[in-house]
Parts: sequence; structure tokens; C-alpha cells
Amino acid sequence: MPPSFKELQAELEEEIQGVNRYNPNNIEKLELCISLMIKENVYNKDILLTVLKLYQLNPAKYNEHVVCQVLLKTMMVFPRNDYALAKYLIDANRINSPELRKVTDMGALLESCNFGTFWRIMRGDYKADDKFKQPQVYPAVIEPIVGFEDAMRNFACQVINVTFQTIDKDELLRLLGNISEPQMLGYAKVYKWEPKADGTLFIQNHEDTIKSRNIEEKLRFEQCLGIFRSAA
Repeated sequence: MPPSFKELQAELEEEIQGVNRYNPNNIEKLELCISLMIKENVYNKDILLTVLKLYQLNPAKYNEHVVCQVLLKTMMVFPRNDYALAKYLIDANRINSPELRKVTDMGALLESCNFGTFWRIMRGDYKADDKFKQPQVYPAVIEPIVGFEDAMRNFACQVINVTFQTIDKDELLRLLGNISEPQMLGYAKVYKWEPKADGTLFIQNHEDTIKSRNIEEKLRFEQCLGIFRSAA
């Protein structure tokens, strides 16, 4: 029986500590751990970033398929900056390969919170244009990553939570990928949004969370002498 992610993670935690952290002999085990991470829908930032650093140090062992998996997994914890950290660990001469571009194109949409376009591409409703000449190829990139769409809905909910005071129900459904109304109400319950009779949802009153700050600057007289002299 193959090991579970938890078992392999425990083994790796001892092997990627200290001076042994970037031992190239660990690459194969790290790659297996990432495949289990995807299959079991679990997350370990340290393992994901370690394998990218090892690819930098050992170019002959570079595996583009695994790099794509790493980038997609780090997107699943938006708005954390794990995805940006992962991109920084990919060499400039590799980041624009056709396969990685498919992933980073999706990353750019999500980093800019363009959820409407993201879901249209995922549902096959996006018409080809200069930016996405082959929109039909993107769903297949994301489809193997277990839990990816749910993670993006949770990310969208976090953005909505800090952006809107009220939101129209249809707009909310669009931002969450045209899910069913019962599913939407499930998210509303988790995030404590209040459905209204007029078809909107109350998110929160942001005025209650705004804190004013008094900024006081102190200048000594001699610091202003140059200004006074130039004005004379």
C-alpha cells in the first residue's frame, strides 16, 4: 500500500531540515508528496517551495508538470502570498513556457480578483480574444487539482467580505461561479451574510470597522529656514 501524505510528510520533515534541506536526493520523494497533496486536498507550503528551490539548484531534475502543480496548489490559499513566493523561485527563462503560461494566466486573473472572467473560462463561456486565444485549454489545467474550485469560491467570499456592504444575489452567484442558490446560501451562512427580501445580501457595515488615525508631524524651526529663505 502506498504511503499517505501524512506518513510521507512526517518522514520528509526530518529529511529537509538544516543542511540536508536542499539535498537533490529528496526531489523524487518531494514530488510524490506533492502528488499526494493534490489527491488528498491537503497543503504544506514548506514542501512546495522546497521542491522549487531544488529545481533551481539542480536544473537537470526540473519537472515542469510538478511546477504547474505547485503553482496551482499555492493559488488555493489566496489571499496569502504563497503563489507570489512560488513564482519568484522559477527561473525567468522557464516561467513563460506554454504550459506555465496557462497556469500563470489563471493566476493573474485570480490575483486581480477577476472572478467573473475566471468562471466564464472554467465553464466554457468565454469567447477567444487577444488575451485568451484558446480559452478551452484552461479548464483541463485546473481539473486534476482536487478542491481547486471550492478554494476559489472561498477566496472570492473573503474578497466580497472586505469589499461589499451589500451585494445583489445575482452578482454574488456570478462571482461564485453560477452555483445554485442553496449552495450560495450555504456560503452566506458561513460568512454570516444576511439575505434581504429585495434580493440583496447584507455583507457588513464597513463604517463600523474603520478606525481614524491622527497623524501629527513635528518640524523644528531650523528645518524650515531653507523654505523661508527661498520664499524671501
